[in-house]
Amino acid sequence: MILAIKEEGIQVDNRPIGVMDSGVGGLTVLRQIVKILPNESYIFVGDQANLPYGQKSSATVKALTKRIADYMLTQNVKLFVIACNTSTAASLEYLQQILPIPVIGVIAPGSESAVKTSATGQIGVIATNGTVRSGDYQRIITNLNPESHVYALGCPEFVTMVEQGLAGTQAAQVAVNNRLAYFSDLPIDTLVMGCTHFPVLSQEIQNVVGQQVSLVDPGIATAQKVAEYLNKHQQLSAGAANIANQFHTTGNPAEFAKIAENLLNKKVVADHLDI
Repeated sequence: MILAIKEEGIQVDNRPIGVMDSGVGGLTVLRQIVKILPNESYIFVGDQANLPYGQKSSATVKALTKRIADYMLTQNVKLFVIACNTSTAASLEYLQQILPIPVIGVIAPGSESAVKTSATGQIGVIATNGTVRSGDYQRIITNLNPESHVYALGCPEFVTMVEQGLAGTQAAQVAVNNRLAYFSDLPIDTLVMGCTHFPVLSQEIQNVVGQQVSLVDPGIATAQKVAEYLNKHQQLSAGAANIANQFHTTGNPAEFAKIAENLLNKKVVADHLDI
């Protein structure tokens, strides 16, 4: 049921926006959406019980993502954001075809942002192994700019470090140093953080690649896509009085809430979701 109403001649829609990720990484996308759309309500689901997505088959990730999408439908969300690159690669087109609500992923917005940012077309992508295997970033970026060259690297251990709350530690910096040594002799001027966990490690990543390389956070461009869609279809919320946010994890709520509070810089109450 669509709970849209007319207010002063403008169509509004107070239903929440659904956002999912394999864990806490998608909160970096939610953070960007909230910056642009602070008066919206959000339902976030982190599927920590099934981490890591990047090491699973595409079929498994698609099934895991669909079950979260099905849950979001029971919560009457007006739009579903797949705030996970691995899930986007595995299930975006499928869910766009079968769901009765719009679905927005993070790879296309991130690719567009990378092409706009890069002056040379030499673009690096760091992501999960699943996202790298999909070839989606490579395909979309080269479609947008056929003269671009994309260097993609799987960094699965970065997800684990973020989920364990290790960002900002010396151990995290050492791990990032070791993995990103791959780019030391490559002429990139732009690096896409192609996993929503990775912006949490942006300082460690920038320390390795240097200030001459621009970091692209696909969450920023994704948030802009969400705002553009809701504006175009007159589905913005009526205002702050209607905000009612929910945070769910299939894992440990206390551990999830601790990391979420650091990422969102506010008090977070999370509960366990059994789906």
